Amino acid sequence: MVERKTTEEVIPRTRPDWGMTGRFAPVLLAVLLLLAGCSQLASAPNEQPENTTVAGTDIQSATPTPTTVSTASSTANATPNATTTANTTTAGPIQGQAPTSTTPIATATTTATPTAAPTTATPSPTATPSPTTTPSLEPRFVVIIGGSPDDKVTYNFSVTGTIERRGQSYGAPIDDDGVTRDPDIDIISPNGSSVAGRLGGGGDAYRITGEITEFEAADEGDIEVYVDGERIETDD
Repeated sequence: MVERKTTEEVIPRTRPDWGMTGRFAPVLLAVLLLLAGCSQLASAPNEQPENTTVAGTDIQSATPTPTTVSTASSTANATPNATTTANTTTAGPIQGQAPTSTTPIATATTTATPTAAPTTATPSPTATPSPTTTPSLEPRFVVIIGGSPDDKVTYNFSVTGTIERRGQSYGAPIDDDGVTRDPDIDIISPNGSSVAGRLGGGGDAYRITGEITEFEAADEGDIEVYVDGERIETDD
């Protein structure tokens, strides 16, 4: 007769050993609780940080607050120029107080525009024409001879310069003693450029400047004219 074995005899090790399981049950339970807590934290929505008090110390989670820097600059084209600069206030959160809003304070700066100094035109000096140099008139000596005591001859002549009386012959064919100086007879014009004279056998001498422009005699055939000792024709 065949001996029938029970299932427990055939597979004796497949039955759990509850003795060992009872030892690790607390550890397994702690692991399951830890996993459940992590899953809950991962699925929880974003919440505001909470203050945590540890041993009487208040620890506040710091959330960085954005700092806003605002600068307003305004420049006017009109004169004077105005520049407006807004003050910038950076404020962080203060425990127990609400955030304080900052208001820009405008500061006006006035810049004076320099005024150009008027420019005065300086007149250029006017060139002064130099005086015309008058050529010097070289003096010459004129001696007139003619007439007689019984037949006197009158004459007159003019020059571009001046006429002065003299008492010498200056090379003319007559002695110096024969040259007379008769102011009452030989009259020189007030401007000194002409003379009217009369001869009665002697001679009249003159110092002249310039050129002889005119010569007249009552009887030119009875007189002779010498310039610097040389006879000239009165017709010329």
